[in-house]
Amino acid sequence: MLIEPLSFTGIAVLVIFLIGMALIMFEAQLEMDKFKPAMFMMSGLVVIGLHYLFNDPNGFHLFAEAQEHIKTELFGLIAFMAFMWMIVELLNERNVFTALNGFLLKKGLGARGMFWATGALSALMSPFINNFTTAMIFGKSIKNISINERYTHVSLCNIVVASNTGVWFLGTSTSLMVVLAGKISLAGLLLLIPSALIGWLLFALTLEFFYMRPLKGHQLIREIEGDDSALKPGGASIAVVGLSAIVFAVTANVTLHVDIEFATGIGLGFVALWAWVLSHRGIELPWQDQLQKVEWNALLFFIGIITAVSCLNHVGWLSYISKLFELFDPTLVNVILGVISGIMDNVPVEAAALMSNPQLGLDQWALNALMVGIGGSLTVVGSAAGIMAMALDKSYTFGVHLKFLPAILVNFLGSLGVWWLQFKLFGLY
Repeated sequence: MLIEPLSFTGIAVLVIFLIGMALIMFEAQLEMDKFKPAMFMMSGLVVIGLHYLFNDPNGFHLFAEAQEHIKTELFGLIAFMAFMWMIVELLNERNVFTALNGFLLKKGLGARGMFWATGALSALMSPFINNFTTAMIFGKSIKNISINERYTHVSLCNIVVASNTGVWFLGTSTSLMVVLAGKISLAGLLLLIPSALIGWLLFALTLEFFYMRPLKGHQLIREIEGDDSALKPGGASIAVVGLSAIVFAVTANVTLHVDIEFATGIGLGFVALWAWVLSHRGIELPWQDQLQKVEWNALLFFIGIITAVSCLNHVGWLSYISKLFELFDPTLVNVILGVISGIMDNVPVEAAALMSNPQLGLDQWALNALMVGIGGSLTVVGSAAGIMAMALDKSYTFGVHLKFLPAILVNFLGSLGVWWLQFKLFGLY
């Protein structure tokens, strides 16, 4: 017997989910890491188990099957994120990203130049090293040079939005989830390059014109002296091997149909082996320490959220999303999901959309990945990049981010417009 959404069990599971999401939305004010309420949200499993124990003991096999599905989905997501994080940490230990920042600063780009350089590099690098890491790297760069709070805020907003444009590859958790669910291939995601990048460019132009120009004439950045950002020995070679590992993983996934999490794990093996080679050449590289620097609190967050959304699915709440796709135009529903992903974290929104399993074509799944991914920029708590910006600068709050909402809407609507031209008007997919 199926569990009805409006039954006592269904309502209890929903209440647990809503309490957890409320705590996540106010994590900054509560000074609570969001993985804690996410893990609490898994208690919906206990509620469902109690339902079967007292009301339908013969239904336990359905509960077991649902949990097996959750475990399979979680393995792919967590394995990919952990493997990719390890590769990034190995490169980070050799100062690869710090050296990139130093190179930009030594070029004397000035405040405006750094605004554009950090934004453009975030947009281009986030698809490969994820939005969280990208925001951390270039957010630190801005924090290191800025002496003006308003300039810091404008630049951080630029980096957050640019980092979330990584939807055209695996730069956001949501695009990864769509790929792992088999709804779209990596080649299909690449079709979003025009929508994502043109949307960011329109946003950045708006941000510069309305928010950067009023700062003209102010001292915005400090002068850089000395050189603390040189590559460590072996840094250049491990950067090449790391990039090659990522290219290999993508190629193996697209051409040989090796699942992306396994392909990335093989790539990590290449990088670790090269680290071993460097150590035997007299270059000290504490690679085992770097492998342990994976942000487990972030991974625990995803485990809790996806499990909680699976509980909602098991008691029937996600069927309403599927009905939305049946009742309304899929484009409209995807846009609505994008807006919702800005209000609450975009991971549960994407998980809900995937588990409701609407029957959509490539064009609509591409739009879904685009809208939910960049929709996370609408508020600072909607994406991992926004959370990182708040962690880097305590003055960058929910309210500060909202001041840039007009420019962020240009990104959201601009990307939607380019998608419509490409997929609907010209049929280029």
